[in-house]
Amino acid sequence: MKIYNIFDKLEFSEDREIEEIIFENEKIKMIRISSLNQVTDYYDQDQLEIVKIVRGRATLEIEGELVNLKEGDILPIHPHQVHRVISQDKTVWLCIFVK
Repeated sequence: MKIYNIFDKLEFSEDREIEEIIFENEKIKMIRISSLNQVTDYYDQDQLEIVKIVRGRATLEIEGELVNLKEGDILPIHPHQVHRVISQDKTVWLCIFVK
């Protein structure tokens, strides 16, 4: 059994979000994302994505609606809900994808 600490070896980059797979099997994939101020492309995913803001803040655009998230917030993003991140401030995300 491996214990994972979400704050271990935490890195940030001005150029891109940094993703690290924490766990993956045939049903789920869990990722830690660390980001500074990146704006992402639009995503249109086949899976349910559940995001949690562990540290920081972010604003998402989901199908034209702005959603502000702060530390501790959890948001399910349903399959094919077109979305992107439009602002974030030294944010640590925990993202779970249900396959």
